Amino acid sequence: MEKDTLVSTEEFVCAGDSTTPAPNTRKNSVSACVDWVSCSFKFAGDLQKIFNLIGISDLSTLEVIEGARYEFAGYDITYKIGLIEVMYYHDLNDGSDNWFINMSGQACRQFEIASCFDFVTLFGVLANVDAVYTRLDIALDDFNNIFTVDQFRNAVYNKQCVTRLRDWGDHRRGKIATGLDEVHMNNFYLGSSTSRYFLNVYDKKLERQSKNIEVVHKTWVRTEVRFKYEYADAFIVHLLQNDGEIGSHITAFLNSHIKFLKPSVVKKILNKEEGYTNRSRLADDIKNHARWWRDFLNNTKTLSLTKRKPEKTLDESKEWVYKQVAITLAMLKEYNPEGFDTFIDLAVEKGLNKMQKKHQRKIDNQRYLDKQIVSFGEWLDKQGEYSNHVKKSSRVKDKERLLDMYWLQAEEQQKKSAIID
Repeated sequence: MEKDTLVSTEEFVCAGDSTTPAPNTRKNSVSACVDWVSCSFKFAGDLQKIFNLIGISDLSTLEVIEGARYEFAGYDITYKIGLIEVMYYHDLNDGSDNWFINMSGQACRQFEIASCFDFVTLFGVLANVDAVYTRLDIALDDFNNIFTVDQFRNAVYNKQCVTRLRDWGDHRRGKIATGLDEVHMNNFYLGSSTSRYFLNVYDKKLERQSKNIEVVHKTWVRTEVRFKYEYADAFIVHLLQNDGEIGSHITAFLNSHIKFLKPSVVKKILNKEEGYTNRSRLADDIKNHARWWRDFLNNTKTLSLTKRKPEKTLDESKEWVYKQVAITLAMLKEYNPEGFDTFIDLAVEKGLNKMQKKHQRKIDNQRYLDKQIVSFGEWLDKQGEYSNHVKKSSRVKDKERLLDMYWLQAEEQQKKSAIID
């Protein structure tokens, strides 16, 4: 575990604000999104009130599962709407109702279209019930090739990285026959399973293509900043209490905790040249930073959160059919074109007879998702208005007053959402 296991919101002060963007800094080449949220809290209320708490009123596709997955042992019931998970247990010792919200990347995308809240409002509302975070991921997507995964990896190999994190990891997958010529998974990370913060850099385009998902971008490198426990809590508090886009807060954190030196500076350190002995002190001087890292931070600084459509769940099933079954179907049709339609009808009939509740639930979730996506543009317009309201209200420094404003804003959004519905 790293030395800095205790954290305060001061660690998120915009340490990189004095950085002067390079003349050829690309504009709008990076986007940011919340890519994982896990938190627990105590709340006395029925299930409808719990989902109202996160801005979701439609429970028509609610799925109830006894118990919870092993990583959430101790919770008695899991409630799911699509991929959004809400777990519950009643504590017999103190009589409290305990809840846990878990949203993976695609669940976060679903939340953005199914909830009448944006994430900043959600964090403010959850602060009113003293939510404790176990994980918060912020994803930074670079579509303009500011740096590659291999470039990041090699910089660590060459001892250019200055950080309190102790470990790195390398995860690549490919074909034995082609060696490194055909890699279909390429990621590199700083930190370990015990790290309170963690950086994962991977080729998102490669990952999606390996799943037969079409990607329109020429390049797509994702940098995930993962906060755990007290780091996640501190980042949320800092975000609620301070002005500025989320990008400036992420940039400040990265600029304080992870830096990359120029190769020429590292060479002087290794040669023990005069004035080049203290790596940490050298890393404090931006003139010693690698150009690609400076460019990345400069592009990230002004980012606001973006909202995206989730991947459609049944699309994965269709892609599997195209990849695994299409050739077999083509052969059967070529072999017996006259009887092919009858064969398909019989196969579908057999499938319908074998369908279980979990399969119908998947269909219902897809229909729910489709309904939400239809009005996605309207939601973005509405949420954009509320985001501006959040920025103005965040100037209030008193935490209790600030959180009260988020709570009132949440109620207002829910009322307007009910009118729209």
